[in-house]
Amino acid sequence: MTKSKCFTYFLWLIGGPLGLHHFYLGRDRQAFLWWSTGGLLGVGVFRDLWRIPEYVDSANEEPAFMQKLQQRMTRSEKPPFSTGRFFAQLWYGMFFGFLSMVAISEDFAKENPLVRALIVPAAIAIGVHTVGNVGREKGPLKPALYGSYMLFPLFAVSEGITYQTLLSTILFQRQRRFRRTREAWRDSSVCKRLVILGLAGSLMSGLWISAFYFNASITTAEGETIKARDAINHFFSSPLWREFVATMKQLYQKGREKGWRQLWFDIMESLDPQGEINAYKVLGLKQGASEEEIKKSYRKLARQYHPDKNKGPDKEEAEKKFIQIQEAYEILSAIKSKRAVRSRRQNNWNG
Repeated sequence: MTKSKCFTYFLWLIGGPLGLHHFYLGRDRQAFLWWSTGGLLGVGVFRDLWRIPEYVDSANEEPAFMQKLQQRMTRSEKPPFSTGRFFAQLWYGMFFGFLSMVAISEDFAKENPLVRALIVPAAIAIGVHTVGNVGREKGPLKPALYGSYMLFPLFAVSEGITYQTLLSTILFQRQRRFRRTREAWRDSSVCKRLVILGLAGSLMSGLWISAFYFNASITTAEGETIKARDAINHFFSSPLWREFVATMKQLYQKGREKGWRQLWFDIMESLDPQGEINAYKVLGLKQGASEEEIKKSYRKLARQYHPDKNKGPDKEEAEKKFIQIQEAYEILSAIKSKRAVRSRRQNNWNG
């Protein structure tokens, strides 16, 4: 299917940082890279503004674009050096490397130092290789792996990531080649592409969650710093969480007994969207009280909390209470009135 330049710009406008326009054009690697970093923190999305016409021509294999590409391949089997791609490889290599490093807890890394030493260089190489294989250029994974693993014995992991990424990128650049055809993603089904991107996105999300769990901290009102993982563990053992779990079990049981439709109505009623339950509570009445009882309670409480009768230090509190009482009465009066009208209509219809 021919790709539209206008629609590509539309997708860029509404979902540029998510890489929607790249997914549409079959540039799934770049779509993933944009999604994982918000379009290179917005810089890449801005650059796409004037790069999209070339991307569309490449996706459609326009004759003029293909002729120009053929001329470039005739002059040299290796693509010309691109400063933008080179620095993008450095950025993503270091980003993937640092993210994979902090996703592994310090305690675990101290007990198993080889885990980081093996995973971090692999993450660096994947970042370098992914950027290097975007669009009409390609290159093997091996040189990127050689560069990232070659230096890990010489540096501490956190200090060596920059050097490992630099060497990995340089070695990859030496073996770059033109891609004569479109990326293979373009010819795959949308479902397959979404599954692959979903798996890659899940892996990236897992790294972020792990990094947050092991490294983030929370400062209490007393100035005490608590690790996020300790706070999360405390939350799952807290009375609030236990009550939530117990409530969910009760709701599930009610759903099985009464039916899920009735359960939905019960939940909506308990959420009190109209404020009816709270209004009864403010007036000190039980649910379903008659209109006469509502008026009687309203008059009594209105006299008790009227601002003219409360001029002492509690005047401000009395005014707030008086306003709540008025609002509660208005809510219940409106609900009663609507129900009465609805009841009369139903009786007339039945009659």
